[in-house]
Amino acid sequence: MLEDLLNNFSKEHGATYDYINEGSGGVFYLQISSELKVELRQLDNEGVFFRTNLFLFLIPDKETVFKQLLEANYLYQSTLGCVLGMDPNEKYITLSMYVYNRVTKNNFWDSLELFCNAWDYLKHNFEKKS
Repeated sequence: MLEDLLNNFSKEHGATYDYINEGSGGVFYLQISSELKVELRQLDNEGVFFRTNLFLFLIPDKETVFKQLLEANYLYQSTLGCVLGMDPNEKYITLSMYVYNRVTKNNFWDSLELFCNAWDYLKHNFEKKS
């Protein structure tokens, strides 16, 4: 199902995607732009999980970063409904979003647009602060 949505999206928008099979399930990587590559996973309930790296983690004081991530995620107000986190290797601040409802063409595109807008907004704000 997700592959059909990605096929349709890539045809209409000229984006490319790759599929990588990872044991328990596959992962799609959708190249939106030269800067933005989104990881997508199909959820069991026909929803979708979106994730991407927002920026490289360079601050040595991890406790301060964890506190800032918690504050940013509070009620999803400054993340536009997405979640800020950290990759398992603690190299990147990540942005992710779950869509728990059954995904159709329209709400897939709407969710992807919201996710890309959140990435753009947060990346711009973090770059402006540094």
